[in-house]
Amino acid sequence: MRLAIIGYGALGRYIEDMITEAYPVDRSEIVYFDDQRHAAGAERSRPFAAHTSDEFRDLEFYVCLGYKHLRIKQQIIDRLLELGRKVPSFVHPSAYVHPSVRIGSGSMVYPGCSIDRNTAIGNGAWIANADVIAHDCTIGDCCWFGASVTLSGMVAVAARTFIGSGSVVSNNIEIGSNVIIGLGTVVTKPVGDNLSVIGNPMRILERPLVLR
Repeated sequence: MRLAIIGYGALGRYIEDMITEAYPVDRSEIVYFDDQRHAAGAERSRPFAAHTSDEFRDLEFYVCLGYKHLRIKQQIIDRLLELGRKVPSFVHPSAYVHPSVRIGSGSMVYPGCSIDRNTAIGNGAWIANADVIAHDCTIGDCCWFGASVTLSGMVAVAARTFIGSGSVVSNNIEIGSNVIIGLGTVVTKPVGDNLSVIGNPMRILERPLVLR
């Protein structure tokens, strides 16, 4: 199967390397949907918006947009699925994923992760290196977890929430949508929609954290 990468910045290049190192993929057949790459005349490059064309209906699509563009990423994945396109998830061979875990379309599970039983992960989620997700967790569409995040059991995280590297979430916690949790935060109580929190003990910020 030929692959398509949507967005080919640093993240797209990293994902290309990770997939082609893990599985026998012919890089010479990958199609890139990226305006800058296309403008430079790079081989097999197309404009970003061309990914919905019927010409490419047989490709497998990987949407490589970063944490600043989670809503756009969700829209792209939703549209591709509406069109009947293939949007596979990717689980690195070094990750442990219990057989009962459900992972949605276009989600990425990085090296060294551990995902325990009865966990459900939505479409387009990003689970970075060495994350630990305990039993019975629910992760919404297009969430983004930095490296070494730990979710204790029965945690629910709604769509498009960012959790910074090294953060820990206690048991039975609900986290809303569009939340930003700063680096190294210890979350011991629920967090509502559209909030930014940071620290140990966790504190709610009056102004949103700026993701850099």
